Amino acid sequence: MTPTLRTIIVADSSSSLKGLLPSSAVLVVGEFRRSSQALHDGPARRPDLVIVDLPEEPTGGTDGPPARMVEALARTFPEAAVFAIGPSLSADFVIEIIRAGAVEFLRRPVQAGDLAAALEKLLRLRRPSQPVGRPGRITSVFSTKGGLGVTTVATNLAVCMAERAPGRTILLDLDTRQSDVATFLNLKHNYSVVDALENPDRLDASFLQGLVVRHASGLVVLPGPTRIERTQFSSEQVQTMLEVVRSQFDHVVLDLRHDLDPGTIAALEASDSVLFLTSLTVSALRSAAAGLAAFRHLGVTPHRVKLVIMREGTGEDVTLKHANDTLGLPIHWRTPSDYPTVVSAINSGEPVVTASPRSKIARNLRELAGGLFPKPGAAARPAAGRSAALTRLIWTTKEIPGEG
Repeated sequence: MTPTLRTIIVADSSSSLKGLLPSSAVLVVGEFRRSSQALHDGPARRPDLVIVDLPEEPTGGTDGPPARMVEALARTFPEAAVFAIGPSLSADFVIEIIRAGAVEFLRRPVQAGDLAAALEKLLRLRRPSQPVGRPGRITSVFSTKGGLGVTTVATNLAVCMAERAPGRTILLDLDTRQSDVATFLNLKHNYSVVDALENPDRLDASFLQGLVVRHASGLVVLPGPTRIERTQFSSEQVQTMLEVVRSQFDHVVLDLRHDLDPGTIAALEASDSVLFLTSLTVSALRSAAAGLAAFRHLGVTPHRVKLVIMREGTGEDVTLKHANDTLGLPIHWRTPSDYPTVVSAINSGEPVVTASPRSKIARNLRELAGGLFPKPGAAARPAAGRSAALTRLIWTTKEIPGEG
């Protein structure tokens, strides 16, 4: 996977430039209208790349001549590469900018191909001296309705994985409401995901280790807050946190809130797999259909979405065929209805896979984990109940049987 360049943009308006930057290779960690602001506040962002849009006039503007701006940025960010964007002036001007410390000069208006070529060159030059390990795999658990078992699935999957990779699996409770993860795992914690998200300038491996708590299974946990917080996570906050987290852990499991707010959307976009939970009821399927339509609009590709039917067998009015026809996705997994066993495990603060290991739900969740995270050299288990009729991927929503 392509390494991510932590990037600062210095420009009067950075929106058009951001649209040209590939999210797979670039993470924007700072935007400044003036270079003086970047010089003051930028070092804490630890950028790999600084992109500066130079003034139109060769004599410069408020921040001085263009060459002086580039020189100051190159001196302040010695570990970062500087890309300069400027007008199509003389070759002497371009040489002056390069001599001041820029590694690339891009003529305005910037062409996407030119920028992509410059980024590829930079990444190629960085690889020999800065080898990047394989980033951790992110698995999100999500539903559009509460009460379907998102936290139950997330905690048990994470515990199953942690048993095989102690200390290399982390569970994040990406919510501003009181942490259910801490309740389900009987954890006491002083810090939460809010502390990580509100300190992007300090967030590194050392700071992260000071925030997490450890479960007896070997699972590392960053819980939600101990009380309801009014703050809302931004996409930039979540992107920055996940970049750090996935560089430190092999497996990252996200327990997501049920709203498509900016932070949740950023988490979904960063995920390698999304377990989308629903159930065989009219209201749940209609809600899921709306959520999948939003996924399509957001560009969340269907091959990453794994549909999970929760508590199968609780009714006969709505069937698996109704679910498949309504949602237009193959059913990846089905869990049995075992409410008393699950509630007993929650009340005891223990994952159901260890509290009642012989129960149907515990065996089912272990099999799901085995298919999602197969042991090295082992073939992944086929999804339960999948058939050839369910292999089509159609991003449309259809009518489901009416209520009644």
